[in-house]
Amino acid sequence: MDFDQLEWFNRTNHTSSHQKRHIGFAHPVKPDSCERITFLDKDERCKYAHNNPSCRDQVFIINYNAFFYCTCDNDDLLSLACIILLLVECVLLFWAIYFTTIRYFVPALTLIARMLNMNEYVAGETIITLGNNAPGIFGSVLGLTNKSRHAYSDTMSVSLFMGVFTSSIIMWVKPFAIDAVYFVRCVGFVVLYVTFVDFSVFLTKGFLTIGWAVSMTLIFPIYLTLILCDQYMQNRKDREHASNLRNAESSAVPVTGEPANIRSEMASRSPNDKLFRQFFRIFNTLDKNRFNSAWTFCKMWALFKVLPMIVLRVLIPEIYLNQSSESYSKLLCCIQITLTPTFIVVLFVDKFESLRGWKLTVIIMCLVILLPFSFMAFSFSRTDTVPKWYKFTEALNILGCFTVLFTMTIELNALLEAVGIVLSRSHTFIGCTLYTWGSGWSDLLINLNMARNGLPRMAYAACFGSIIISIFSSVCIPYLYSTITSPRKGVVCYVTEGTLGSTASCFLVTALIIKILYATTTNFMLRRTGALLGVVFYSLFLIFCFFSEFEIVHAYGTDHTLDHTHFDESYSN
Repeated sequence: MDFDQLEWFNRTNHTSSHQKRHIGFAHPVKPDSCERITFLDKDERCKYAHNNPSCRDQVFIINYNAFFYCTCDNDDLLSLACIILLLVECVLLFWAIYFTTIRYFVPALTLIARMLNMNEYVAGETIITLGNNAPGIFGSVLGLTNKSRHAYSDTMSVSLFMGVFTSSIIMWVKPFAIDAVYFVRCVGFVVLYVTFVDFSVFLTKGFLTIGWAVSMTLIFPIYLTLILCDQYMQNRKDREHASNLRNAESSAVPVTGEPANIRSEMASRSPNDKLFRQFFRIFNTLDKNRFNSAWTFCKMWALFKVLPMIVLRVLIPEIYLNQSSESYSKLLCCIQITLTPTFIVVLFVDKFESLRGWKLTVIIMCLVILLPFSFMAFSFSRTDTVPKWYKFTEALNILGCFTVLFTMTIELNALLEAVGIVLSRSHTFIGCTLYTWGSGWSDLLINLNMARNGLPRMAYAACFGSIIISIFSSVCIPYLYSTITSPRKGVVCYVTEGTLGSTASCFLVTALIIKILYATTTNFMLRRTGALLGVVFYSLFLIFCFFSEFEIVHAYGTDHTLDHTHFDESYSN
């Protein structure tokens, strides 16, 4: 069926036509959607979860749909236990993302911003933003041909979460004053981008030409160019100021080297002193405070964390801001030079069926290339101090964090989608709630931790930079790719906003305009009253989502084609 069947209402009571929310007036764009599994007989669900392409597209490591419908679907009590188990796994993945970001990712990003001499706003809009959104960018690039989700609806809901809720939490934790120019630039570009993308989809009625797709895509490069030019001008002023200070100094303070007694003491020791004791010390990750607690749950939680913390410590090099650290291990550092890149490459190869047969060859090549660097590192390092070349392992830290966060975030999103299917909720509702919280959880933790450590402006700028790069990578790039590869001479297939896509964009633009008005009336002093206003506004959006899902109110927008509860089986044949 190639046309939409519309129900026209009495114009004395309604000003516009829209689809009626029942089976006769809504049909799926993709008949073999994974949500269809709940309409099948129980003896067919297991096979469908294993073989259906849309269900397999949701699998990253574990096929949760197959696990539930092949193992737990035969008994109501067992089904409830499995749902609880899946929710517990969600909590564990949330914790793993939190621990990785706080322990490894935030120190690396902070150090990079300091090395590049960036101010808080530019660092938040570039380094922090790119770091936070790296998993999402990789996922968007790898999933350009994936049509199983409403990309527009999901992106707008995540943007609303970042621009309204996360930024408000930062204001609540650390009230601060913000520069008016940077504030207007950040928020203004977000309003411009969201409005232009929404207007483009609305004006073309979902059929984007390549011209529209290119114009949508070009906004981000313009924004990035403006930021880099601003940073260049700021660095130029800083260099001129530093040069004037050096010229004004009458005499230079001599730089003293390392004390002779310390150098002689280090020379008398073996460079491999306590090598294995230092290495095995990293396995002591038991949280003794929680383990010594009188609560059994705390003891179990302390024991459970040991293995994940060891795995993360082995895979991701730590960032040491000082020249010595008690947690440094020479042997582990040398192992990580080979292990971390090999793990990343093998994981990447495993995601492509055409390359899986070359996995052993790839491992051998990595070992041949990387082992000499590990031996060189072992030769030019000591156990009693962090070597000067250790700063180059920061690249391994960033790659390791990207890989771990990408893996856990994608797995968490797949798990949340499976939970949504099991609970019989619509695709757009899951996207605006569970998917949004799963995608934005790591960003919220990173930005919140930066705010607590005295960098609220950097965290605040990162919220809005994340929105721009998210729209660019998750909406504009896939749309441009679709127009280029479309057989219809540059016209993309119909772009669906979902039932809540337009609603999320309207809430986002309205909330940002309110933020601008609030900032101007308080002389750009972002206080807790503004934070409370943002949290309330986001809560209203969630209430609207729940009311729309249970058909108490009608969402702004008329696209109900992929609503799970309105799936018409007659179109699947």
